[in-house]
Amino acid sequence: MALAVEYESVQHSAEALALSVVDLSAGYAGQGKAIEGVNFEVLSGERVAVIGPNGAGKSTLFKAIVGLIPFSSGSISIHGKDCRSSHNLVGYVPQQEEIDWSFPANVYDVVMMGRTRQIGWLRWPRRLDHEIVHSVLEQVGLANFANRQIGQLSGGQKRRVFIARALAQETDVLLLDEPFSGVDVAAEHEIMETLDQLKQAKITILLATHDLNMAATRFDKLMLLRQHVVAYGLPSEVFLPEVLQEAYGGRIGVFQQAGQTIIISDEHGCP
Repeated sequence: MALAVEYESVQHSAEALALSVVDLSAGYAGQGKAIEGVNFEVLSGERVAVIGPNGAGKSTLFKAIVGLIPFSSGSISIHGKDCRSSHNLVGYVPQQEEIDWSFPANVYDVVMMGRTRQIGWLRWPRRLDHEIVHSVLEQVGLANFANRQIGQLSGGQKRRVFIARALAQETDVLLLDEPFSGVDVAAEHEIMETLDQLKQAKITILLATHDLNMAATRFDKLMLLRQHVVAYGLPSEVFLPEVLQEAYGGRIGVFQQAGQTIIISDEHGCP
């Protein structure tokens, strides 16, 4: 018996629905489909953790939504608009290893890059652009680091710079790909504090993570992905041993202790 959760379209007003993905398939040239038949909806202001084993298609999904790779079938809409004409409505924070931290740019310059679409090519930033950059740097707590070269930042500060760059697009839908990977506990706390502030500001957040315990306790909904959506909903609906086993294989343990969800995964990854 298949454990995959069937997608049920929910009727939401255009104002309430931030992101809609219908029957999406995408992949890379010569490598086949990394994701297939992906369906889900995210309401404005929700915070969704995207989880799944290595190779499950989390990064592929994010890159398809923001237009970095084409999708072979299906549709993506942001606030009811086709994503092909509304990529600027989505902010994207890539994995750390995809960024050249030796690039000779300071924090202010990197965040200003988020204004490129609004400024236009071969034009100087306007007063409004500078005001927005100052504002988002204040928002993520990096105003005092504006002139710091990006490679000289701590792990948490690096992630927050790219969150600020995404916010500088004036977006209210934010995708973060493994922002907690390789950072210490202090940096993780800094990033989570920033995400809490963004939630209060009604920013919609999709965040890919391998931290199942954080996903279980700090997010409104969870999406369990393994090329397709295995399960999507409240943590209590997704963190079921039989559902997790379908995605991760091996042995999965889910325990409750002192009000916390403890998950032990013997992850085998995807074939």
